[in-house]
Amino acid sequence: MTPELIGILAVGATIIGLLVTFRRDARAETQALRVEFRADNRALRAEVRAEIQNFRGQVQAEHHALRAEVHAGIERLRQDVQALAERTARLEGAIQGLAPTRDDPDRRTDAARPTP
Repeated sequence: MTPELIGILAVGATIIGLLVTFRRDARAETQALRVEFRADNRALRAEVRAEIQNFRGQVQAEHHALRAEVHAGIERLRQDVQALAERTARLEGAIQGLAPTRDDPDRRTDAARPTP
């Protein structure tokens, strides 16, 4: 074997050794990144779930508050309508009280008769 061939083989073996080492290191780093990614993913999922639960609580609280406000508004509206119905009934009573005196045929004849 010539020294040049030995040099070429030595450089080739060194390059193969470096490639194997780089591949092993790349696999180790990839595995570490996977583990880190999974841990980060789990933590992020837990955080998102907690935020969703918190948001649900806020939405439910706002929903209950809005519902109570709507019910109170409807109750006030119901009271206003009832008061309006009472006032309308009073007006109808007053109008009905006046209407018989004008439309009662006995009263017309009585009013047309001369008083003695």
